[in-house]
Amino acid sequence: MGLGDLEREVMEVMWTSPSATLTVRDVGEYFPDHAYTTILTVLSRLSAKGFLQEAKQGRLNTFTATASREDYITGLILDALAHTEDRQAALAHFAEALAPSDRSFFRKIFARNTR
Repeated sequence: MGLGDLEREVMEVMWTSPSATLTVRDVGEYFPDHAYTTILTVLSRLSAKGFLQEAKQGRLNTFTATASREDYITGLILDALAHTEDRQAALAHFAEALAPSDRSFFRKIFARNTR
């Protein structure tokens, strides 16, 4: 589920773009040091990994993110938890590492869900 550096940068463009659907050229404008074919390859790989939906619009390939950045981060956390032998210990360490404001946020969520 991980992304390489350029893949992550491309996804940031996809997630922050005012337009939900972008062409290879649209994305390439953010990466002037990379060839069109490099950007096309990255977009195609992201599509194959399920991060983007690819479509044809005439002669243009267009790409749309299939999930939000928050969905991606959630997946990373859940994947990391799935790879630990002691899930509760990992969760405890995670909770201890949180800022007080984040802990307060979680308390509010848990309180709301236990009513």
